[in-house]
Amino acid sequence: MKNTIYAVCISLIMTLCVQPSALLIAGEINVNSYYGEYDTTQKKKGFPSASLKGPVTETWRTPTPKKAYHIGVLFPHLKDSYWITANYGIISHAKKLGVNVTLHEAGAYINFGNQRAQLLGLAKKKNIDGIILASVDYSSMDRFVKAVVHSGIPVIALINDILAPDIQAKCLLSFYRVGYKVGEFVSQDSGGKDVKICFFAGPKRAGWSSEMYEGFKAAIFKLKKPDQKITFPEPSYGDTRPRVQQLRLSFLLSNPKNYQTDYIICNAVAAAEAVDYLRRHRANHPKAKIVSTYITIDIYEHLKQGSIIAAPDLKTISQCSVALDMMVRLLNGEQPGKDFPFNISPIIPMVTKENISQYSYEDLFGKKDFVPVVHTFKY
Repeated sequence: MKNTIYAVCISLIMTLCVQPSALLIAGEINVNSYYGEYDTTQKKKGFPSASLKGPVTETWRTPTPKKAYHIGVLFPHLKDSYWITANYGIISHAKKLGVNVTLHEAGAYINFGNQRAQLLGLAKKKNIDGIILASVDYSSMDRFVKAVVHSGIPVIALINDILAPDIQAKCLLSFYRVGYKVGEFVSQDSGGKDVKICFFAGPKRAGWSSEMYEGFKAAIFKLKKPDQKITFPEPSYGDTRPRVQQLRLSFLLSNPKNYQTDYIICNAVAAAEAVDYLRRHRANHPKAKIVSTYITIDIYEHLKQGSIIAAPDLKTISQCSVALDMMVRLLNGEQPGKDFPFNISPIIPMVTKENISQYSYEDLFGKKDFVPVVHTFKY
């Protein structure tokens, strides 16, 4: 998707107005659920709070809204296919539910000020019933979430974890566990041989990137064979703009100390760039394999070609649809943690070049002709 589509605006505003279906066909998703009271003093980054009971594996079903609620949604950006897929998840499910959505994007993970202003701005709108927040930062948004919730507007976290003692509910994965799953795959794929690994995490201030790295590192060293040597330099952090990731790849992989790398573990933007890097520098890394820490449209195509060997499916569309469902249930009068889970995580599979044929494009990313809207739009 060309960046020029988004150049006209930092703040995407998208309003969906649809009539509730008379008879809603409930979608069913298998999820891991956590119930109880959310206590941040028992919260460890990368994990649900220990105050919550779970996980309980159960089937999530779509509710019916009592009215056509208007829900605000905040994304970090729409610069890569991951967030475009999330955009599709929100739009398509809002249409099915019959709720209205206004969506803003901050422009980048570094644009904390934009997202803060968008959060507070949405809260001031008289027609907004609740806000779904994919935060650009783990803890800096806490006091602003508190202000919005105390003003009477509930806030639910989506995709990116947030500390926020006042957050009403969460629909997101433990990125530590996602990283651990990637580490399990690499450990098994290595067959116990000595390996050199380079890790390109993503934005340092975004909770998901450091959590994935910590989970991956834990798995790699826990599962290593007694006589297996693992060379693992410090991870490379950086915003997920392609040019930034190109520079990170070049800086780390062109260092002679890192020649002969066996596994390049990357955020999806870096993984796609790493394919091109290896085409030009394969002599320095003749055995290198690329693993993405999540799947996007670009990664899907590379998996089919075999240039990337694996990536977990983070169930992005499911996360977005469940987050909307959670907000509907909350606005319907149900209590998070009691009537429905406080924290929900879809169950994720590992997609590999060997099993990629089992996953259709539409199931992973939605309709191929979908284009994010950059102006007011009504169904």
